[in-house]
Amino acid sequence: MKSVFKSLVWLLIVVAPALNAAETINWKHWELDAFAAAKEENKVILVSVGMEGCAACARMESLTYTDSDVIGLINENFIAIEVDAEARPDIGERYSDWAWPATIFMSPDATQVLAIRGNRVPRNFIPILEDMAAKHAAGTLEPDPNSPYAAPPEPADTELSLIRDDLRAQIDRSLNRKYGGWGRSGIGGEQSGSRLRHLYLRAHLYNDDELHELALKGSAGFLNAIDPVWGGSYIAAFPKDMEIPARFGALRAIPEKRILVQSNAITAFAIGYQHTGDEKYLEGIREIDRYLKNWMMAPDGTFYTNQKSMPANLPRGMSASDYWLLPSDAQRREFGTPPVDHAVYTDRNGEVISAYIIAYETTGNSDYLDRAIRAATAILGSRMQDDGWVVQATPNNAADNDARMRPLVTETKPFLSAQAWFGTALLSIYRATGDAEWLVAADRIGKSALTLLQDEKNGGFFATVPDATAAIIAPRKPLESNGTAASFYFDLAIYTKDDRYKSVAENAIRGVAQPSIIRREGKITGEFAMALEKVTTSYVEFSIVGDLSHPNAQALFDAGRIVFEPRKLLHYEEPGRYPDRGIPSMYICNPDMCSIPIEDPADVMKQAAAFHGPAASL
Repeated sequence: MKSVFKSLVWLLIVVAPALNAAETINWKHWELDAFAAAKEENKVILVSVGMEGCAACARMESLTYTDSDVIGLINENFIAIEVDAEARPDIGERYSDWAWPATIFMSPDATQVLAIRGNRVPRNFIPILEDMAAKHAAGTLEPDPNSPYAAPPEPADTELSLIRDDLRAQIDRSLNRKYGGWGRSGIGGEQSGSRLRHLYLRAHLYNDDELHELALKGSAGFLNAIDPVWGGSYIAAFPKDMEIPARFGALRAIPEKRILVQSNAITAFAIGYQHTGDEKYLEGIREIDRYLKNWMMAPDGTFYTNQKSMPANLPRGMSASDYWLLPSDAQRREFGTPPVDHAVYTDRNGEVISAYIIAYETTGNSDYLDRAIRAATAILGSRMQDDGWVVQATPNNAADNDARMRPLVTETKPFLSAQAWFGTALLSIYRATGDAEWLVAADRIGKSALTLLQDEKNGGFFATVPDATAAIIAPRKPLESNGTAASFYFDLAIYTKDDRYKSVAENAIRGVAQPSIIRREGKITGEFAMALEKVTTSYVEFSIVGDLSHPNAQALFDAGRIVFEPRKLLHYEEPGRYPDRGIPSMYICNPDMCSIPIEDPADVMKQAAAFHGPAASL
């Protein structure tokens, strides 16, 4: 009996772990040790990049990466690296051309040899794995001509207005004039946000009625994607008169709810309401806000990242579309609720905060301002480092308890997307409140990012501080994040009167504005387009000077707050550039001209209308 017992113990301690190890892929993190292992063991590198809210990623994780033949092939022939694209925005951006999931193959020296986009099931993934292994054994792997671009060796010297006009034309070529938005089905919740703001800006600059109507179609398109039961916006919805694949069923939507989509929807509705006064847009804002409050808000007021497309154990034969078509909360809960990814990312929260500020400016609903301030306060309190930058993510108990595809890896290093978007959010709160503490915090981030991330030689910003892997894979300056950074520094220059920031903004554009890069980024160019518009058409500054305790000062500020001017920079200012006239007065200026001193809040809208066009002196 003792020998039998000892045998059972031996099986549990030695054999069971070995069997278990053979049943899972030996995933590694993106770090030097993984790349060194590939070189030492002479193995091909497989990098899987995805995100928790991606249904296609979940299918590949559950069907393909659990297949015994796939596991055996990968563990025998590859060094496997897994990356969460949102926790590591530098890597997510690098491989966004193949999103999501993106599967990248590299030779042992980390030269990319193949990249594939989207989910693969075992029957069509195994031949790819076998082909990669065979080519490596035969020494016939070739560099992939579509590998991610590296940082340009020199800045662009083309006139920025020419780069701007070329990018306008590039964006317009994919503009869907029937449905609004970009692409065959019109609005795509993630990619249409910045391009829609860009379209509204251009319509405003040139009083272009056609662009204005197309922009309103875009705002209306987001309404079609709202979940009527829980609120919130699906990632995409299809027009009623369009033929669609049967898998989308009667729902006619892709039922994934990502935080970026919610930010974009709030912004689209807020601007739509500001232009039309149509109650449907106010209701749209309320529906997104309802969802964020009930499902996506952390206890400290920050926002989670996404909600997956279906509960864990739907009955056989019930699709995600069938589930989301259930018409009540109670009916859905009978089958469970789709899991929420409880990771909190700083860049995504910056986008939400900025959207809530636009909603507040448009509607005057102070709840939206309160939500923005609460989230920003939490991030400043828990994530700002001593030298002024903010981390992208921190550990939290809720995320630790999630059934994640990839572990939440938190890096104590600065990412450009976090600095640029959170800095932008802080300036948005400053624009909405006039409270100088937000400008001070934004300036701290701006100074820190300059020190840590700027390419001083060629301009622009690297995605993060180069680490040990930079000797293997060259650091990259992402186009869109540099666009966000350029807008942030341009606004910071006007608010702080630090002209150095203007040069930083222009250099951020020039540092990445190679035509081949802009063409390759294609539809992911909205933030870069916004930065080009700002730098080439300039700002419209609303300054209030005088006794700030006087009721007229707040009344002027409120009148400026509701003006639609995408380049608006609204703030209180000490006397100096403008005199103290004994009664609070507003001055609206661009590089060409200034308004007369405005004392009556009722005159602000009329005076602002004179500044809608580009500054002529640029």
